[in-house]
Amino acid sequence: MSIGINGKHSHRAHKKKENGVLSYLHTLCCSSYGVFSLHLSHSGVAKETLASICSQTQNQEICESILESYPGTTSADLPALSLISINLTMKQGSSNLDTLTKFVGNSTEPALKESFRNCVNLYSSIMESLKAAYQLSEAGEYLKISQLGESMILVYKCENGLLVDSPTGSITADMIITCETSASVNQYIIGVVH
Repeated sequence: MSIGINGKHSHRAHKKKENGVLSYLHTLCCSSYGVFSLHLSHSGVAKETLASICSQTQNQEICESILESYPGTTSADLPALSLISINLTMKQGSSNLDTLTKFVGNSTEPALKESFRNCVNLYSSIMESLKAAYQLSEAGEYLKISQLGESMILVYKCENGLLVDSPTGSITADMIITCETSASVNQYIIGVVH
């Protein structure tokens, strides 16, 4: 199944310190959202369900706009929404990887070039992790999906290895909220299924 999106989401997010990241990710990935009632209508995932899913993220509005950016969201059931959200995360990750690869090629300062090269390696790992998450979602193995939180850690590791005035702040924020959105979708499904 190939899923794409129309449009791009840009926003500014507050940059978290790495020591607070692990605590935050533990809360996001390991906390129990409780069992939610399943809000499905004949046309797919209801607006209320998206609101409930996105209320667990840093920015509910951006989360909802990310999910709604894919036309199939309105007709998707929860398993399809999981695949859509992971695919949107993969699309953002691929875009970031392409941008970082260009920064490596365009950088003339050796230390900066090496920092960008490290980010390219981290994003290559992220993309492999996201593919694994997608396969687990296809198999309905939502409890085994840990790659989204792990990917956020690698995103922060990339950003924290760059200069403070790095041009990557916006794409990092986009990747983090997209990962977080996908993690929230999958945590919601776990709450409904188990």
